[in-house]
Amino acid sequence: MLHGRAKEMAAIRDLIARARDGAGGTLVLRGEPGIGKTALLDEATATSGPRVLRTAGVEPERELGHAAAHRLLRPILDRVDDLPPAQADAMNAVLGRSRGPAPDRFLVALAMLTLLSDAAQTQPILCLVDDAHWVDQPSLDALAFIARRLDAEPIALVVATRSDDQLRSPFAGLPELPLTGLDRTSAVALLRERGQPDDDLLLRTAAGNPLALRELSPPDDATGEPLPLVDRLQDAFLERLGSYDAELLLLVAADGTGDPAVLRRAAGRPLDDVSDLLRTDGSVVAFRHPLVRSAVYHGATLAERRAAHRALADALTADEDRRAWHLGHAADGPDEAVAAELERAAERATRRAGPAVAASALARAAELTPGGADRARRLGAAAAASWQAGDAVRAIRQLDLAERHGHTDRSLRALIELRAGSPPDALRLLRPVISEALRGNSAIELLILFGEASYHSADAEAWTLVGDTLERIQMDAPDQALLRLARAVSRVRRGAPAGISDGDKEILDQLTDPVELCWSGGMLYGIGDIERGRWLRKRAMQRAYAVGAIGTLAWVLQSVVADEMATGRFRAAEAHADEGRRHATETGQPNLGHWFRAMQATLAGLRGRETEARELAESVLAETVGRQLAAVTGQAHRALGLLELATGRAEAAIGHFQPAEHPGLLHQNVPDLVEAAYRIDRPELVAEPLARFVRWAEATGSPAVLALAARCRGLAGSEPDFRRAVDMPTDSPFDLARTRLLYGEFLRRARRKTDARAELRAAYDSFTQLGATAWAARARDELRAAGETAIDGTPDALSTLTAQELRIAAAVAEGGTNREIAAQLFLSTRTVDYHLRKVFHKLGISSRIELAGRTF
Repeated sequence: MLHGRAKEMAAIRDLIARARDGAGGTLVLRGEPGIGKTALLDEATATSGPRVLRTAGVEPERELGHAAAHRLLRPILDRVDDLPPAQADAMNAVLGRSRGPAPDRFLVALAMLTLLSDAAQTQPILCLVDDAHWVDQPSLDALAFIARRLDAEPIALVVATRSDDQLRSPFAGLPELPLTGLDRTSAVALLRERGQPDDDLLLRTAAGNPLALRELSPPDDATGEPLPLVDRLQDAFLERLGSYDAELLLLVAADGTGDPAVLRRAAGRPLDDVSDLLRTDGSVVAFRHPLVRSAVYHGATLAERRAAHRALADALTADEDRRAWHLGHAADGPDEAVAAELERAAERATRRAGPAVAASALARAAELTPGGADRARRLGAAAAASWQAGDAVRAIRQLDLAERHGHTDRSLRALIELRAGSPPDALRLLRPVISEALRGNSAIELLILFGEASYHSADAEAWTLVGDTLERIQMDAPDQALLRLARAVSRVRRGAPAGISDGDKEILDQLTDPVELCWSGGMLYGIGDIERGRWLRKRAMQRAYAVGAIGTLAWVLQSVVADEMATGRFRAAEAHADEGRRHATETGQPNLGHWFRAMQATLAGLRGRETEARELAESVLAETVGRQLAAVTGQAHRALGLLELATGRAEAAIGHFQPAEHPGLLHQNVPDLVEAAYRIDRPELVAEPLARFVRWAEATGSPAVLALAARCRGLAGSEPDFRRAVDMPTDSPFDLARTRLLYGEFLRRARRKTDARAELRAAYDSFTQLGATAWAARARDELRAAGETAIDGTPDALSTLTAQELRIAAAVAEGGTNREIAAQLFLSTRTVDYHLRKVFHKLGISSRIELAGRTF
C-alpha cells in the first residue's frame, strides 16, 4: 500500500473523474528521485474505468525523436489511417512508414491529439508519462501541446518529472503537484512493512524519501557530511551490483530500446546472469528503477561506456538512426565516417523526428568532424535546426561556434534577433548584404526579413537603401514580380507613382507560399491597394493553416489581426490575437508574443475594458524596456492613446501618439495625433506629420487613406473636407464612425444641432454595432449635448463569446465541418464540438444553419 499519499491520490482520482465526464486535463507531479512519483502512477493504473496508455523517458533515448510518444501511442497506432489526410501523412512520416517533406512539429502534435481523442470516444483514456525529464524533445513538445488542449476531452494526462527547472518552460502554467517527503508516521510504517526497526538516524537521512527508506541502510558515519540523497541512492545500488556481470548491466543501461535480441547480440550471451535486477514482459528489458540504470551507466568509466555503445552499434544493423547515435557516443575523437552517419541520421530526423533531434545529431556530428568547412557547415545546420525547434539560445551558441570556423549565416542570425532578440540588431546584420543580394535577383527571403526588421525597428530610412538598389537593377522576368512590388512601395514612400502593373498583381494572386503571400499583401497595402492586400493576407493565413505551420501562422496572424481591426471586426481580431499569442509562445517567438499582447490591449480599450487595456499595455511596455521593439512599444502606446482619446483626455493622448515617424504606424498615428492636437487647440504640433501623411495618401490614391486625410483637414475648420471624408468609400466602419463623430461635434459647436444629431446618431449606432463601447459612450454624450434624449443600446450576445468560441463560430459560419475546423485551429474535433455547444447556448440558437452567413 502507499503510505502518506492520500492527498496526492485524491488529486489524481479527481482528474480521472473529470476525464470520465468529458472535461479532462493534465497534472504534473514534481519531486526528487525516489520520492514516489512512479508509485503514484502505478497506483493510478488500478483505477477502474479509463484505458491506460503509459510511457517513460529513458535517458539514453533523449536524442531519439518521438521515442517516448511512440511507446505511449503504440496500442492505438492502428487508427492512424483514420486521421485527416494531412495529419495521417505527418504521423506516417514520423513513424517511418512513408517518405516526404518534413511535417511541421505542431501538425505531428495535432495528429497525436486527434489520435487520442478518437480513441477516447468509447472509453476515457489515462495517459501516464514517467521520468519526463528524460523524455526526448519532440515527444516532450507534443505532450506539452496536447496537455493544453484537454479541457473538453475524456483524457487525463499525468506527467511525473524531477523537481528541477528543466521542464518548467514546456509545461509552464499547467496544474502541478509537488511531492515532498513522507511524514514521520508514514515513514515509520514503511520501515516496519520492510521488517526494519525505527532507526532514527535512517529516518533523518532519508528525509521521508520512500525509495531511500527501502534501499538505504543506516549510515555508518553519523558525524560525516551527508551526500546528496540521489548520490546516496546510487551508491546503495552500486554496492549491491558488485557480484553481477558489470559489462552486461552496462549494455542494458546504455541501450534504451529494451530489445532482448539486440542486447543478446551486443553481449554475445544470454541475460540470465542479471535477470533478478531486471523486469521484463517478454519483449522489453528494463531496470526495476531508473536510478539503477543511472548508477550503472555513470558508475562506469568513459572507456567502458564507449565500448558498450560500440557493441550496441554493431548489434543494430537494421536501425540506422540508433546505430548512428551509438556510434556518436562510442567515438573517442574526430571521426569523419561517424560524423557523416550522424549527418545522414539528422536528415532522416528532419523528415520524421523533428528539428530538435536533427539539431542534436548535427551538433555531435560537428564535434566529431576533423575540422575545416564541413565542421562549420554542420554547426550552421545545427543552429538552423535548433531555431526551428524553438531553441534560440542553443541556436545562437551554435552560430557563434560556426563563425569561429568560418561559417557565417547573417540571415539566420538576423531572423533570431528579429523574433527573439533586438530588431535593430537584425537590421544591422542585413544592411551590408541586402544591396548585393538584390543585384543577384535571389533575395526575396532576405528582402522580406529586411522589411520586417525595418518595420519593427521603426527605421524608415532603411528602405531608402533598398529603393535605390531596386531602381538600378533590371527586373523584367515574370518571376521578379515580388521585387517589382518592393520597388513600387519604395516609390510610393517617396511620393512617386507605384508603377506596378495589373499583370504583376495577377502573378501575386497565384502565390502559394504563406510568407510570400503575407508579405505581398503588406506591400500592396503600402501602395494603396488595400482590398487586394487584405485578400492576400487572408489567403496566407489559410495556407499556413493548410500546411500546419504554426510558427509561420503566428507571423501571418499579425497582419490578419491588423486587417480585422481596420475593418471593424474587433471580435474576430481579438480571437486571432489570442490565437497568435499562443502560437508565438509555443514556437519560441517572444517578440511576436509581445506584439499580439499590445494588439490585445488596443482591442480591449476599443471595447471599453479600460482596466484590462491599461494592464496589458503597461505590462508590454515594462517587459520590452531596452529591447528596442519599436513597433511593439508603438502599438502599446497607441492602445493607451486611443483609450485617452475615447474618454476625452486629449492632452494625455498626445504623449502616446508622438513621435509619429514609425512608417508602419503612420496611417494610424497621424490622424489620431491630429485629433488630439486640435482638441487642445495645438495644431502647430502636427503640421509637419500631417503634411507627410497627406503626401503619402495622395501617392497611394487609396480612397480610405484619402478620407482620413480629408478628416484631418476638416478638424482645421473645413466643413467641405469633413463632408468629403464622410462620403468617400471606405471598408473601415470604425474610421467612418470616428469621422462622423468628429463631424457631428464640429456641427454641434457651430450650433447646427439638427445636422449634428444625424451624424452623431450614425456614429453611435456604428460604434454600438462594432462593440466599441468606449467610443459609443463618447458619441452618446455628444448626442445628449446635442439635445437627443431617446438613446437606446441593445446588448450584443456575441460579446459573451470567448476568443476560442468566436473563432469556431466564424469557421462554422463559413461552412467548415467540425473536423476541418479542428485541423485549422489545432484542436481536436471533440473540443470543437464542446465549444460549439456553448456557442449555441450563448446565442440562443440550436443549429449550424443559424450561424451560416453571419459576420463575426
